[in-house]
Amino acid sequence: MGAVRTARGYVYNRWSHHPIVDYALTAVSVGALALTQGHHILADHDADQRMNIYATVASVAAIVGGFGTAAISQYATSSGQRMNILRQMFGVHLRRNWVGLLTSMLLVSFGCLAVMMSDTKKEIGLGGWVAEFLIFFGAVRSLRLVWLFRLLIDVSDYDAGNPSGDSTVRVNRVNR
Repeated sequence: MGAVRTARGYVYNRWSHHPIVDYALTAVSVGALALTQGHHILADHDADQRMNIYATVASVAAIVGGFGTAAISQYATSSGQRMNILRQMFGVHLRRNWVGLLTSMLLVSFGCLAVMMSDTKKEIGLGGWVAEFLIFFGAVRSLRLVWLFRLLIDVSDYDAGNPSGDSTVRVNRVNR
């Protein structure tokens, strides 16, 4: 059980401290689908349906990016003993996550719009692989956003429930 916990902690730390891992997770997912299916997920859709998919993905990514800015506001305005410790110990990593999230949602939105503009044929080809990567990448980054929201809400809730700060704060040591 200890080895599993150690391995889980190592993977969690790598994932949480290095948002670039999301690119690799997305590439592996798209590659696995390519090997099993032999074509991208949009290959069986007609041009009109693909246009709707691109527009929807671009819109959802923009909305998720908006949620990210709300979470950044919460992070910036929260105060309390635990939040201060979180900022001191992991501020660099949290900022890297926030910037990565906002940048990636812009990438997904603009990427889908670019694929939409270039999709002028009956068969889409390379644009379908790009769109598939962007769709999966947006989904993976959305999971990271949920994780960050939950982390900040948990810390804010603890600080709000313990305003005096007189009890011991438990901080899990994370390897950098």
